[in-house]
Amino acid sequence: MSKNSTKLSIYFSSDDLMRLRLADSANPLWETVNSLHMLQHRQGALFFDEWREAVHRTLLDGGPRERTLRLLLALVPYGNYCPDFLTPTDADPDPDLGIESVLTTPVPRIRQELGTLADHARSPSSLGWLALGEAGSMRLLGGALRTYHRAALAPFWTRIRAQVHTDLVHRARALRGGGSEALLASLGPTALWRSPVLEIDYPFDRELHLQGRGLLLVPSFFCWGRPVALADPGLPPVLVHPIEHSLGWARPAPHPVGLAPLLGPTRSRLLELVAEGGVCTTTGLARRLTVSPATASKHLNVLREAHLVQSRQEGRYVLHSVTGLGLGLLRRS
Repeated sequence: MSKNSTKLSIYFSSDDLMRLRLADSANPLWETVNSLHMLQHRQGALFFDEWREAVHRTLLDGGPRERTLRLLLALVPYGNYCPDFLTPTDADPDPDLGIESVLTTPVPRIRQELGTLADHARSPSSLGWLALGEAGSMRLLGGALRTYHRAALAPFWTRIRAQVHTDLVHRARALRGGGSEALLASLGPTALWRSPVLEIDYPFDRELHLQGRGLLLVPSFFCWGRPVALADPGLPPVLVHPIEHSLGWARPAPHPVGLAPLLGPTRSRLLELVAEGGVCTTTGLARRLTVSPATASKHLNVLREAHLVQSRQEGRYVLHSVTGLGLGLLRRS
């Protein structure tokens, strides 16, 4: 941690140390926000330029996809305030369900946070249509988030998730070996644990008093340089922190063609999508496969009967994930 810098100071009680928690996996909404920030600067060029170029080729099309990108960049400007409703703490790890959590944000909160964004913005952009909270506005935002996720994150999600998992293993090892204080100490070099305060390099001076609420640590692939926290101190406290990266992660991988003759092209691609997404809904898979939900469900039934995917009911959604057998088949193909 640098000397004489502005910092975020997070104050812990003994109860807060007992309530320190690790996220379970990569968070698609935090990765969405942080990756949009990554597109607005040139830091981390060695690790991210190949990804930036791939995203620009896909989204800067002069048409609807470019308008989608510019909408989201206006909503999450780099080095500025970012609306907290875009990263709900209780969001599901499935991207589609996570986006649904964003879209169910109460309208008064959306208006308040967009007002704060307008106060902080260097060049005010017109997001008044979103502040209305109308059904059409929410559909437009949801479509933009899904389009961006499919283009910028989904093709790389298996590798992103794997590197986040490696960081989680490292943090869990620190927690088991030395408890909560060892876990907090592992967040350096831009974070310094001096009991009972965690000090973090930050763009401005800020204090966050946990007051017995604990803290959720979320490793983020696209978080760069220093950890970030939610702007509203009244929300459940979250600290999103950077991880180490491998070179070449964004380079195209050889397409696994070996499964197509065995499963057919549609089912082989569907199995890949389930493996990339971690936990997926039928509707989300159908959208990415550009087939109807009924067709996706039919192919999923075949994969499930072959023990390549598994499914579970959560509320009104059926969630699908790859089995060990399915993952092994993909790796060998």
